[in-house]
Amino acid sequence: MRKLKKAVAVLLTAAMTMSASVMAFADQQVTIHFQNGSNWDTVGAWIYQGISFDTNVTPKDKCAVITKEETGDKIVWPGAKMDDDKATGWKTITATFSDSYTTDGMIMIFNNYVADTTLNDTTTEADLESIKASGIKTTATDTKEQTSNVLLNKKTIANKFGGSVTDLYVTWDGKTAEFSATAPESYTSAIPADNTNNNAGTADNNGSAAGTANGGSTANNTAKGTGTSSNTNAPKTGDTVAVSVVMFGLLAAVAYVASKKKANA
Repeated sequence: MRKLKKAVAVLLTAAMTMSASVMAFADQQVTIHFQNGSNWDTVGAWIYQGISFDTNVTPKDKCAVITKEETGDKIVWPGAKMDDDKATGWKTITATFSDSYTTDGMIMIFNNYVADTTLNDTTTEADLESIKASGIKTTATDTKEQTSNVLLNKKTIANKFGGSVTDLYVTWDGKTAEFSATAPESYTSAIPADNTNNNAGTADNNGSAAGTANGGSTANNTAKGTGTSSNTNAPKTGDTVAVSVVMFGLLAAVAYVASKKKANA
């Protein structure tokens, strides 16, 4: 009986450890809204993530150039092509970040979707070959333009946004880039009055704008927007597995208590 108790205790500890570990790596989706103050015909979103600066944009098929490296796919400048938000005139894209988004932060650079044709700190010879084959505009014929870095560090995430966001709004006037997790007036005022009841309609809960998260969870309200995000995120793979592991842990605990009662009977 003593061996059984010990085995159950070990299983319970392992279950709880696995649960915490899996939940920590659940993905986070963020919809980014960009005010195209430079009136670029096409806008690229170049997104770095975390301390290791791994580019992480989804879907990858929206990126002009992707090359293969030993560590996996590498998204090459100019990044992912942003969609048009016809209701507001802004650009939008939804990116997926791993847990390091909330611990390390991220950097975003928006650009006019012109690729490099010379080696630099982000391109290799293999990248340049893929760029040539892509057919997109390059610095050989067009001028490369971009915003300043939009840096979202972990201090800002924790203190300003409460630990997590579902939407980010970046305004760019051609000189300065600023961002917020709450839809600015320049965004909400651009939505036509007769467009408030469709997918680009007003936010839930009396029209309050979204982006401000509660205590590290995703925001409850969805801002007036493009319909690309919702106020209830679907469970991620990590979340589902974590719930299963927790249930296993609870069952193990019940079995342990039952065995202890039986031994004392």
